[in-house]
Order: sequence, then C-alpha cells, then structure tokens
Amino acid sequence: MDNLFKLAGKRLINPVDRLNDMLTSYRLMLYFLVILAGWAILGSFFPKQIPYSWHEILASIVWLLIICWAANKLISRFLNIPANKESDLITALILALIMSPPKYSRDFALLAAAGILAIASKYVITLYKSHVFNPAALGAFVSGELFNHYASWWVGTKFMTPVVVIGGVLVLRKMKRFTLVGLFLATYILYLIYAGNSNGDIHILWQEIISSPVLFFATVMLIEPLTSPSQAGKYIPYGVLVGLLYSVTRLRLSPEEALLIGNVFAYIIAPKRRFEMKFLRRVKEAEGIYSYLFKTPTGFKFTAGQYLEWTLSQNKTDSRGNRRYLTISSAPTEAEVRFTLKYPLRRASAFKQRLANLKPGEVVLASDLSGSFTLPKDQDKKLVFMAGGVGITPFRSMVQSMIDSGQKRDIQLIYTATSDTEFSFKNIFNQAESIGLKTSYITGRLETDNIPALVHDYKVRSFYISGPYSFVQAIETSLLKLGVGPTKITTDFFPGYGS
Repeated sequence: MDNLFKLAGKRLINPVDRLNDMLTSYRLMLYFLVILAGWAILGSFFPKQIPYSWHEILASIVWLLIICWAANKLISRFLNIPANKESDLITALILALIMSPPKYSRDFALLAAAGILAIASKYVITLYKSHVFNPAALGAFVSGELFNHYASWWVGTKFMTPVVVIGGVLVLRKMKRFTLVGLFLATYILYLIYAGNSNGDIHILWQEIISSPVLFFATVMLIEPLTSPSQAGKYIPYGVLVGLLYSVTRLRLSPEEALLIGNVFAYIIAPKRRFEMKFLRRVKEAEGIYSYLFKTPTGFKFTAGQYLEWTLSQNKTDSRGNRRYLTISSAPTEAEVRFTLKYPLRRASAFKQRLANLKPGEVVLASDLSGSFTLPKDQDKKLVFMAGGVGITPFRSMVQSMIDSGQKRDIQLIYTATSDTEFSFKNIFNQAESIGLKTSYITGRLETDNIPALVHDYKVRSFYISGPYSFVQAIETSLLKLGVGPTKITTDFFPGYGS
C-alpha cells in the first residue's frame, strides 16, 4: 500500500521536479522573488490589498537592485573574492519585500544602508570564510538600529500569500527543506494555540497564518543554505528554536532578530566552512568526461558520497550562474579532492567553459559541504548501486574509500552509459571485485524490466540510484512496482545541474 501511495504521489510531483530540474536553486529563488515583486505591484492597484503605490514599490526595487549590485561588485573586487552571481539580486528583492518603500530622501538612505550592510556581511562578517548571518536579515536589523526605522514585513498579506505558497513549495521541493519548514511552522502554530491567540478556532488560526509574513519568512529566509543547517538531524533544534523566537511575544523580537539568533545557533551546532581549493590538473576519464583535481585544504573532511557548492571567478555568466553543486568523486582517503563532470556535445554552459580554461594554481571556492547519499553503517547490508552516466561519481568515491580501508561489502553496481567510450573508473571497479563489488556495464537505455534478471535477490537489497532526473525517476518507479519498499531506495539525482 505504501508503494501505491508513493507512485500516486510521484505522478503529481514529477511535473514539478521537471520544472525545477531546469533551474539552479538560486535561479529558482530569483524567479520566485521577481514574480512576487510583480504580484505586489499588481496588487498596488487595489489599495485594500497592498498599502503602497506601484511607483513606490518599483522605486524601492530598482534602488535596492542598484545598491546591492554595485556593493557586491565593489566589495568582491576590493577583497579579490569571487562574487556570487544572483545573490545580490536575491538579497535586493528580499529587502524590497520586507522594508517599506521610500517616500522621502531619508528612506532612500535607509534602504541603501540595508543593502550595503547585507552585501558586506557576506564578505566581512565571516568565520572560516563562510558568512554566519542571513544577509537580508542582518541588513534590515542593523539599518533599523541606525535609523530607528525597522522592517515592516509588508509582504505578509492575504493578497501575497497564494504566490508565496506556490513559489515556496517549488523552492522547498528543490532544496529538500520541507522537514525544516514543517518543524518551524508546527512550533509557530502550537505556540499560537498555547498562547490562546486563536482560542482554538481553526478559522482564526488560518487567518493569522495567511495575514502575516510567517510563510515568506519560512520559505525564503529560514532555509537560506549557507546560514541554516544542511543535515536533516540538525533541523529539529534549529527549526524549533527559531519558531519559538519568532512566536513568543514576550521576547519582543522582530522576525529578523529571531533569524539572526537562529543563525548563530545553527553555526554552533553545524558549523560551515568555505574552502579555497587550489586547482592542480584536469584528467580525462572517458569520452567527454573529465575530473578536476584540487589540493586538499587544511581541515577539510568529508564522507564518501557528499557534495560541495563550487564557485568560479568569472566575469561573464549565463542564466545558470557561476555556482554548481557537484559531488566529490574522490575518496576521503585520497590525497586530492576531485569532482567529475561531462561536457555536452553542444555548446557548454559558461560555468563549464570557464572550467575548461582553468589554469593550475587558480583558486576555486568550495562551500556548503552536505549530502546524505552515503554508505549505511551496517556493513552486512546488501546493496545495489545504480548509476546513469556521470551519476557514477558518488559511487567512485564510496568504492575507492572501501578499497583504501579494506572494507568488504556485498554490492552490485549497475552502470549505464550512452556508449562504451563513456564508462569511467573501470580500473577502480575491477580492483574492487576483491572486496565484494560486482559490476554490470549497460550500454544505452537500461530496460527497467530487466532489473530482476540483473539482481536476482533484489527484494532483500537496498538500492542507491544516482544520475539524471529521468534515469532516477524511471528506476525508482520500476523498483516500487517490483515491490521494493520506499525505505530501501535512496536517490541522488542532480536537479538544475545543467550543461
């Protein structure tokens, strides 16, 4: 029955994932905020919906976009740190939606201060080169203290709520943060009930939620990837704490203050670091597939199967930006850090074009180490690795790690590629036969009906699936139909990867 429910759910969710797969997380958030700002301008023609005129909102947006773009450009150049493309635009739009539009010259100064402080915090207020505070929240709070005029969070209206919910669901699906937001909202709602704000009336409670900025706060600011925990196990204390700080009226904290305190707590329980990776060399692994090797920086540790966000320094970017989440294909036991990717037959993205011209000694920034696509602790558990194309990278990391540590496991690897020339790391997988790995190479499309023939004892094994969205979804759907339980399937597709 669980499998039937999951299959039914997938029919509804798949179109959403296909849309999300076309965009990076940052580009999705940017589009969400642009649409939200446009919706606010539309609502301004109805005075009872939005309390500001269209030209006041537009002036705020344009002014903050200019300020944040210029600050990002100047500070990054002065400190010689690669600027994160799109982040300045995202910060500007968030500030425009939570701070009152300007009416007087003093208001323009307030917005300028908020924008500059928000951008500066990304470069200056850092620990181990990683920023601690949500930039928009810090900019709004400090400028409020300086000018004694605080964020109004005017985005929290009934008119804005439908767009916030739709966009928020897309973002949460993309970033896999439903659990974190759910914990925060549960804490918020339970406190409202406990405090008697709704007197147990569901309608009053509902009105409280849709008439406040809580949904925007949760789906846009709470989940900011560099200032919130990335491990699911840390979601509970973080989500509950921020939920309480946001809700308890006796504390008299603004939303931005609640988030900033939560950011400090998140850094204590789940510290993040940004590493400077010095490029060493590029290695051809197979036809059109290359690995990039970097010197391991001091203090860098990871688990096989995890990923990093990589930021390139480049003057020109395309719609996909200058950042990518890429799996670490090296093992923790190896002396160098590497990632592996495929170059498309057609025109490559600006990101990959820049990679192709990377020179030894150049520095690439790596941050947001995360990922739960890792080996189970139980070494007796029988596994199946299923890789589609460059989705082989986490398995290369896991297998090399097992070889180096002498760890034996019963694992079947089913590796598919479009042609025989695109299989990578064969030498490693051949070597791993001595520790229990059995590899099947499939050229062309894997017929999912053949899974039982390839894995005779599939009902007792746990499956790890990595590769393009279509590959992962097809394999997972087939396994569910075969009766493999959802808890025995772990997926690691790379949405928004791009070419």
